[in-house]
Amino acid sequence: MAFICNDCGNKSTQKFPHGKCPACDSFNIKSTHLSTKQAIQEKEPKTLIEIAIMCIVWGLLGYGVWDRYLRPEPAKAPINAVKAKDLPPQDKNDPSLDY
Repeated sequence: MAFICNDCGNKSTQKFPHGKCPACDSFNIKSTHLSTKQAIQEKEPKTLIEIAIMCIVWGLLGYGVWDRYLRPEPAKAPINAVKAKDLPPQDKNDPSLDY
């Protein structure tokens, strides 16, 4: 039989010592039948929609990590440098040259 404390939720397969919960010293304990004990131990299998959602979320997480940290940077186009001889002559009285 399984024993469950109704106050704190402590579970045990053996009877609590002195009839009280060892975690919270409560006497509010219930015993369960064998079928309930098996239901506590067994979990429901995942449904197909839960598995699909889990795969999509893990895929998005993996893509985010790859995009942020592992993707190589794209090659940048070379910047066309302006040659000095192509620049127009500057006027020494130009106000934009004042400091």
